[in-house]
Amino acid sequence: MIQLLMKILSATLMIFLSILGIVVVKVSDDPTIVLSSIRGEYSKLKSVNVPLDDEVSDEVEVTFLGDHADFFSIKKMETSKGALMVDVQFTPSMEFIGLAEAVMEVTSGDELLTSMSVRGLSTKALEGENEPPLALVVQALGWNVDLGWTDLANHTKSELQGDELLVKYFRKAEGAEMVEMIPVARYSPPFMLPFGYYEMGNEAPVLEEVGVLANSGSYPEHQTLFPSLEKGQTSFDPGTLSFGFYTTSPSHVAYSEDSWNQSLHPDHAVHACRVYAVKDHEGKLVDNQYLVCFEEAANGDYQDYVFLVKHVVAK
Repeated sequence: MIQLLMKILSATLMIFLSILGIVVVKVSDDPTIVLSSIRGEYSKLKSVNVPLDDEVSDEVEVTFLGDHADFFSIKKMETSKGALMVDVQFTPSMEFIGLAEAVMEVTSGDELLTSMSVRGLSTKALEGENEPPLALVVQALGWNVDLGWTDLANHTKSELQGDELLVKYFRKAEGAEMVEMIPVARYSPPFMLPFGYYEMGNEAPVLEEVGVLANSGSYPEHQTLFPSLEKGQTSFDPGTLSFGFYTTSPSHVAYSEDSWNQSLHPDHAVHACRVYAVKDHEGKLVDNQYLVCFEEAANGDYQDYVFLVKHVVAK
């Protein structure tokens, strides 16, 4: 009990705000904060927007609870236009590798205003065997998907793995305005990476760039969850087209369609992309959302570039 109290005290940040007329209502539709870092290093900051109402609170306490509470901290906390803005950071110890979990509570006096889960993925070092397996990446992101393997390396054979889908093409879901192609993980060598979509059925694929993943600088953007963009965006409107997805590395273009990989880049992985329907933490399917996982090399880890694709139907 004493050790637990010490952990709570050491992980607690007291911030006194003159915020008359506000109280926390909820955090967001996504109740979990997810961060990643190399062990012993700092993660990128995660900004959390907490809506507020008209009641009075003049003292706000943010506390991290749990065995891994010490790995999480608040770097900034302020109010603006009826919202509480909190910047959360993950700093795992040098001894910890794997998935750290805690609970962040926001209180005012004796009142619990809100709480949310916090996860941090800590890796041993950069690249190669130091990288996390795709299964751990997916677990960190809060999805319950059977990938078909749990170790780092697997293979690049075309036989379906776990819940993998045999996808011929994608189309925008009925009623959707835009398709989203959100980079949620990257564990690859460092370079800028264009990504996007191409129309199916052409004699040769015409690449439509959506965005470009950033190269590494002061932060290792090539070895992280939620890699940053160098330019571009994460949404596009394909209209009524049937399409596939692609990434462009310095060595080749990888397509979600095996036939193009075979004909254009046979020296690289032919089955360069595995696609899975997204399932929530309870294993329930999330409508019109898919994980599109690319393989850059040949070890079959498929976490080189991982995208959450939303508002699409896979055929």
